[in-house]
Amino acid sequence: MPKKTVTNGSSTSQVFISNARRSQFAILIAEPSECSRGLVGSHDGVHRDIPSQGWNDVREVETMHGSTGHSEIVIEDLRVKDTQILGGRGNGHRLGQARLGPARLAHCMRWIAQAETALDMMVDRSINRYSHGSTLAEKQGVQWMIADSAMELYQCKLMVLHTAYKIDRGDDFRTEVSMTKHFVANSLNRIIDRAIQVHGALGIQLIRPWRQCSNTRAGRGSPTERTKSIK
Repeated sequence: MPKKTVTNGSSTSQVFISNARRSQFAILIAEPSECSRGLVGSHDGVHRDIPSQGWNDVREVETMHGSTGHSEIVIEDLRVKDTQILGGRGNGHRLGQARLGPARLAHCMRWIAQAETALDMMVDRSINRYSHGSTLAEKQGVQWMIADSAMELYQCKLMVLHTAYKIDRGDDFRTEVSMTKHFVANSLNRIIDRAIQVHGALGIQLIRPWRQCSNTRAGRGSPTERTKSIK
């Protein structure tokens, strides 16, 4: 959330924005001073070309991935015109919800691809790893983890398909898309965790393909090709 301060009548906002350095314009969700604070319908969506006076790019925030475009921006006395308001007064949040609803499914589809990669790696490891008198695939505990992962992945796909169906029909999809993103995100975490457990000491190496997969959206190459990277 933006950190706002007011000094000598001038307004300053400190925000952290993804891809700020790669962008040519920004859409700001602003609260007019005459509106009731926090109420849906009291915020404006404003278009602004960047860089511009009042938009200060302070630094690019380093993460575990390195410099990935997540920037600290300080907005100070940024001037906009009424003609730059998108969709009319008070429609900032509504525009955001309309845009972010389908975009949440894009995240879910990428996570499903990552989860499928984890499941493929888990199965491959369990078939080829021999330990304590049998392969891992013959051990009931490992079979449970594979079965649970396969069922959760199936649920994830059905939830995404159903929500996309409602979006195509023009139905109200807000509840479904929220449940889908919550469930798929948590399923991805559980499936990767099981895959790491099955790989044992190789679990730390298993993380590398997901770093690449996250950086390239849906990932590159078939699951089999990505599996070869840890063999």
